Amino acid sequence: MKALSPRNQLIACLLLAGVGLALFFGGEYRDLGLPLGWIGSVLFVVAVWFCVDAVHRIPHSEDEAAVAHGEWQAWIGVAFVGAVIIASLQRADVFLPQLPIGQNPEAGVAGRGIGTLFVAWLVLAQVLKQRWAGKVLEDERDMQIELIASQWGRGATTVCIIAIAVLLGFSDTGRLREFSYPFIAQMLMLALLWGLWFDQLVAAILYWRDRRAVRQLEGGAQ
Repeated sequence: MKALSPRNQLIACLLLAGVGLALFFGGEYRDLGLPLGWIGSVLFVVAVWFCVDAVHRIPHSEDEAAVAHGEWQAWIGVAFVGAVIIASLQRADVFLPQLPIGQNPEAGVAGRGIGTLFVAWLVLAQVLKQRWAGKVLEDERDMQIELIASQWGRGATTVCIIAIAVLLGFSDTGRLREFSYPFIAQMLMLALLWGLWFDQLVAAILYWRDRRAVRQLEGGAQ
């Protein structure tokens, strides 16, 4: 890895992280006699750790400076929260048994895997914040974008909760018995995650739209 430049090291680590996520999401469906899901989680965490080191050593560029810190954070949030949602949907069936989560080993494995993604997200977000140390991280535009994005996120969460309430309210008794308390809790968690993902997505789009408008103005001025 030392023979590569910091930027190429980052690209290589991101590719390894992608392989880790592929194993994490699809490993349990391959009958190879290996804990591919666990291996994928470890590979993903290690790759993210090396990404942290590579990000610190990459010299700042004009293209990077054109992208606000908030936009970097938003796009990363879109990726990681999206991965958590996919993982939660793929493993939602492990919460169906009428057992407390503490007595359900499969639910515990799913929870640890999802927790791994959250930890990696928080670590990478903190590293990017340190990379922008000494610069203005938030101004009036950032606060306005954050306000609009949070409103959209709350709206998305509300829609999901209403949908869950309608589903439970209009289901017959036999159908309701199929839903364990851990499964209902998982649905509510997914509603919160969906709102968070929508929040990050709206923020990323607003930043990107503003950046494109600035480039068009600069191009017209020239």
